[in-house]
Amino acid sequence: MKHGKRFVLATVAFALVAGACGDDKDAESTPTTGGTSAPTPTEAAGTASLLNGAIKCEQQYAGKEVHIFSPVRDSDTDKPATRLRDAYAPLEACTGVKVVYDGTDQFETQVKVLVEGGNAPDIMDFPQPGGFLDLIKAGHLKPFPDALATSVQNDNVAGWPELATVDGKVYGVPARANVKSMVWYSPKMFADGKYEIPTTLEELTALSDKIAADGGTPWCVGIESGVATGWVITDWFEDMMLRINGPEVYDQWVKHEIPFNDPKVMAVAEAVEAIVKNPAYIAGGENGIKAIATTKFQEGGFPILDGKCYMHKQASFYSTIWPAGTTIGTDGAVNTFYLPVKSGDPKYMLGGGDLLGAGNDKPETFDVLMYTGSADYVNAIVAAGDTSLSPRKDFDTSKFTDPVIRNFADMLKGSEVFRFDGADMMPAAIGSGAFWQEATAWIAGGSTEDFLNNVETAWAGLS
Repeated sequence: MKHGKRFVLATVAFALVAGACGDDKDAESTPTTGGTSAPTPTEAAGTASLLNGAIKCEQQYAGKEVHIFSPVRDSDTDKPATRLRDAYAPLEACTGVKVVYDGTDQFETQVKVLVEGGNAPDIMDFPQPGGFLDLIKAGHLKPFPDALATSVQNDNVAGWPELATVDGKVYGVPARANVKSMVWYSPKMFADGKYEIPTTLEELTALSDKIAADGGTPWCVGIESGVATGWVITDWFEDMMLRINGPEVYDQWVKHEIPFNDPKVMAVAEAVEAIVKNPAYIAGGENGIKAIATTKFQEGGFPILDGKCYMHKQASFYSTIWPAGTTIGTDGAVNTFYLPVKSGDPKYMLGGGDLLGAGNDKPETFDVLMYTGSADYVNAIVAAGDTSLSPRKDFDTSKFTDPVIRNFADMLKGSEVFRFDGADMMPAAIGSGAFWQEATAWIAGGSTEDFLNNVETAWAGLS
């Protein structure tokens, strides 16, 4: 997981309303504690179901627990795991199962120890597809039964089902998501300059040229992130890879089915270079470009607030980084627009998120996963104050009361093809190693040829 990528946005008061599985009379007469107590087996058996009949309410898992091993955990200031866990109340009341969240800040390391030691958790919550795919290849995750697999394939934005599928079998439920294909900008500066929000990649280039010709600085960029310096540029490459070459080549690139110095990758490098290494686009010209490598990524967009640049490419989590008091929206100090594609292309969305896999093939494990992947569950965690986005096509984004979060959710829902952060899917030696390091050297003045050749050499060293 890249440094700075897992931010939890501002929360609102807990407001989960959990529906019981029996009829209205049973629901009203059944005592509850924290919305999680189940009706008696006699009351629940055969009276109802969840998810249009996909899960029967028969107390069939009474006395059983399903553990979810996850990097999401409680803290003193925010409790995302509590909200995520409590949203299972309807499923618990229906089936009798008890869902337990086991949170850890050492997920990537511990999950391997557990599965390799024969103690695989019931469900594992992967923030990076690389680790998810590794465990599938090693035979540690279970393929889904038909009903669950069909739900994953039919109900999510294109790109997510493919991410969860290996050799024709589905192994993962797409869960929480974030979006990266977006640009922050100054609404006031755009209005003053009479600039329009670009709707195509060609218009974005024309807009950047116009701002520069009018004496302004189109873009501001910062990539310094401690030992993770460079990931900002890898995000630029990933977004432009989709926009220049499309999703099939993107997948080939991520899997190293084409060389890292392939002409298709060179075309992407040139497209990124035309923005982030363009002296006419960056304040300070050549010296300003070199300073990008030492400008903290957290502060990369701040010049917008001082009127020193117009646009900054960064993910949705950046809403939590702007200085206190910064207003976001059409009338705010900053706002966002979708990073456009070439005219006529589908709306590609780069992002991140979680995939939940099964460590066993118990029916209660699969039913918990079925519920986790449902609109019912997503609506419940949003009602509880969680701000995670959903890759489900039918998610009602109006349920977000915060217009900023609702805008991000609309961006994700409006995308036609989703692709996960490519560097996070590459082997660590490449994605968070050579790719980050060579991108940083490139920004600091290195040649494009050296950049791509050096990463390709690192790939070759893995075989």
